[in-house]
Amino acid sequence: MHLAATSDIHWPRFRESFVKSLNQLSSSPSLLLLAGDLVNRGNVDAINPLTELLAELNCPIFAVFGNDEYDTIKDELRRRTKDVITFLDDEMRITSLNAERVAIVGTRGVLDQPTFWQSRYVKGIRNRYTRRVKTLDTLLAKASSEAEHTILLSHYSPSFKTLSGEMRRALPQMGSRRVEALLKKHNPTLAVHGHAHQGLKQGLVGTTPIFNVALPLRKRILLIDFPSPRGLESFLIRRPQSSSRRPET
Repeated sequence: MHLAATSDIHWPRFRESFVKSLNQLSSSPSLLLLAGDLVNRGNVDAINPLTELLAELNCPIFAVFGNDEYDTIKDELRRRTKDVITFLDDEMRITSLNAERVAIVGTRGVLDQPTFWQSRYVKGIRNRYTRRVKTLDTLLAKASSEAEHTILLSHYSPSFKTLSGEMRRALPQMGSRRVEALLKKHNPTLAVHGHAHQGLKQGLVGTTPIFNVALPLRKRILLIDFPSPRGLESFLIRRPQSSSRRPET
């Protein structure tokens, strides 16, 4: 059984890379995780062709909103994708994989320092992030009590461990050490995030592997063995899978 994960498609900006990678899947994964920025700069209409492609996959699909999925378009994105994608916005859902319960905690994520734009235009953004840390603490605790496995799915990085390569002074505006503390506290099975186009592909916090699945960084959809013995490398599927199911248009 394997999971697939990607993010930062920014449709149509990285459309070709996404379609090429989708074509290389020899079969549908057991679960697809989308870590935000599916569309580019709030372009609601861009979700339609992407959803049509994803509808061909015979698996559950869970997603979170990225910073390019503006708050003002969240409801419309959910409406247009409701039969294909389940968006999680500081929420938890439990799905069954091979008779085991997997809890997915989904969130846009937390920044230790709001960006200049957020500080200027998003009222109460610091308090919002503080509340979100508390919400994630509650959700991760609930997940660990109700499921055999927990996945934290976020757009922003839940740790600085996968941000090396980005501008050092910008790290607090790309991830959160406060969420990293929650990983150490709750030990989810794995964490998946996007956003960091120039960061590292993976890291480890305690026993929790963290995967940065940003498409501009990886150039492909990541496949992850699941469940797998603890340890970062044990999760990775190394052999590429290929087929040609659709033209790259």
